[in-house]
Amino acid sequence: MYRGAAYNVFQRLRTRAGYLQVRRYVTPVSNVPDYHTDRVRPVLATHAVVDVESFRLLAWDPAIPVHLQGFHRLPAMENWISARDLEKRPASFASKLEAFSDTIVSYELIVSSSHGDTKSSGCSPICLRKFEAWLGRTPVSEQNRSLQTLISQLLKTPTENGQSRFLQFDAPLGLIMQASRYNRGQRKSSQRISQLYIAQSEIRSLPSDLADDLPVPDIVSQVGKGDIYGSSIWLGLQPTYTPLHRDPNPNLFCQLAGWKAVRLLRPEVGQSVFEQVRRSLGTAVNSRFRGPEMMHGPERDRLHRAIWGEPDGLRDIWQATVSPGDALFIPQGWWHSIRSVGYDAELNASANWWFR
Repeated sequence: MYRGAAYNVFQRLRTRAGYLQVRRYVTPVSNVPDYHTDRVRPVLATHAVVDVESFRLLAWDPAIPVHLQGFHRLPAMENWISARDLEKRPASFASKLEAFSDTIVSYELIVSSSHGDTKSSGCSPICLRKFEAWLGRTPVSEQNRSLQTLISQLLKTPTENGQSRFLQFDAPLGLIMQASRYNRGQRKSSQRISQLYIAQSEIRSLPSDLADDLPVPDIVSQVGKGDIYGSSIWLGLQPTYTPLHRDPNPNLFCQLAGWKAVRLLRPEVGQSVFEQVRRSLGTAVNSRFRGPEMMHGPERDRLHRAIWGEPDGLRDIWQATVSPGDALFIPQGWWHSIRSVGYDAELNASANWWFR
């Protein structure tokens, strides 16, 4: 299906000198579960350095997704993430971010309905209470006191029918940094903070010293009209997850730390799957991006099964697993779902640009 001019460009890129060396901080492949089935096809991938003109022929003009392996060295990979000896210990936040811990960003958190140590879907309330207590034992600061108050308020959010709670709120960057620090002292995975996600927080809203660590890639600024409609950072404590949706503009998704698996469907195929799920629930068809109804409850479960369960062979599903330094081009209108790959509570970081 990818034969033609774009395929020929890909073949030339495969033989071009200039392959990037494997980075020591990339998660070992042996730790990445294989989500591929006979009904899921790999996205076209290239290991070579791709210039703007090659990208235009390979992906932009035919409007097909491409996995650009070893594509970038965004400064945030080094300045935000401390990832030395990753085979021995997980990535953590670098010291540069400490100076910006008061920066307000947009969070998502899934709190499970379970009150025991065994986690169901989401971070358990008892884990959050232990984190709240831990904040009180760390050096006293105004931010730690405010984070304790925030955790207390989150725990008071009522549940509906015993379901997990999907919460969206603004809070300091220091929240996820402290949660990551807290996790390193917990021996049991069930006692660690997970599913805490800085999601769709705009790069342009960051302090300039942080925004400068995520310069706009040439492909974004030069391949099309140069219009950039938005950009976001995605920093989470695994698992992180985005259900099936589509974007109104092309998307360049760059991985900074950890791994993410992305499954994609052509516009007409994804629309059919989405409509089928919404109608099965008796709800109106609306493909809004990351709406609360998509993030928990019956819709989330059915969308997840449709894409990540045992997909119908007629659905034409494609998949790429991106690692630090990789990028994935998602054309306009292509439906996609994204999930982190790896152990619970470990750090996962990405950035993206919507453009045309």
